[in-house]
Amino acid sequence: MIQSVDQLYAALSAGQTDRQDWNKITGAAAYTAGRWYDTMALGGYPPATTYPGTALTWVTCNDAAGDGTTRFGIPHGGNVSALIKHLSTLAAWATAATGVPSVLKLVDLQGYWPGINMNTLSAQTLLGTPAHRYTDGAGCRLALVARATTGATAHNLAISYTNSGSTAGKTLPVTVACTASAIVPHIVHSGVAANNYGPELPLASGDTGVKSVQTVTLSAASGTASTAALLLYRPLAQIPLSIASLMTEKDFWNQLPSAPQIKDGACLGFLLGAGAAVAAATTFAGASEVVWG
Repeated sequence: MIQSVDQLYAALSAGQTDRQDWNKITGAAAYTAGRWYDTMALGGYPPATTYPGTALTWVTCNDAAGDGTTRFGIPHGGNVSALIKHLSTLAAWATAATGVPSVLKLVDLQGYWPGINMNTLSAQTLLGTPAHRYTDGAGCRLALVARATTGATAHNLAISYTNSGSTAGKTLPVTVACTASAIVPHIVHSGVAANNYGPELPLASGDTGVKSVQTVTLSAASGTASTAALLLYRPLAQIPLSIASLMTEKDFWNQLPSAPQIKDGACLGFLLGAGAAVAAATTFAGASEVVWG
């Protein structure tokens, strides 16, 4: 555990650090201001995930195996056993004015339920038990990401989940509206319309994490055969971008929250919050650095 500047420099001197560069390119569709998007499903480096797996059945994600098919998480130096790894800096930039202002939220993706049917109003029972890197899902949150363009029929989202205190049957405390005609990889409940929330789904009063999810229900069929993936992740940090082609750097040793822990096996990726319209084929790039001791 690093508890002082001396210990930090000792760890750096011992080579207990890792730096990784990444880049992501938005797809063929423009992104809408005020909405959130999943960059882990975008091309670039690391490569994109397609959220493969059996519909409605839990898939665990980790650094070494990714989704079981593609290692899509940002590498961070592998497991460090008894030592503790911390995020030390993030750097990011958008290559064009169409990419700012925006914000990138770094998350540790625990896993997902693929194949959520967006064209049915029947309750969908989710299968499998999440394997958490955080005890009982402490601090973990949910986001529903479009995997195919949804139809134009407006619909609300309801979820039954078990919280990090192991209390089952918890539900969202407010009406949550999904955006009609959402595109890949839009987080369908995010935006600026009435009853939009994002990037995380709101939890019941007093809940601080999600252990598992039992059912997903839409209030109406979306009108088009389409699917989504329900992500379960732990938010770690975020970095704002305000000026095109100018790299922003965030130091987590001198800025709060300080030095977020990167767990062994963490599957790291970004969610993108669009502060303005983002043109198709916009590139975001940057680097992350970690240190352990």
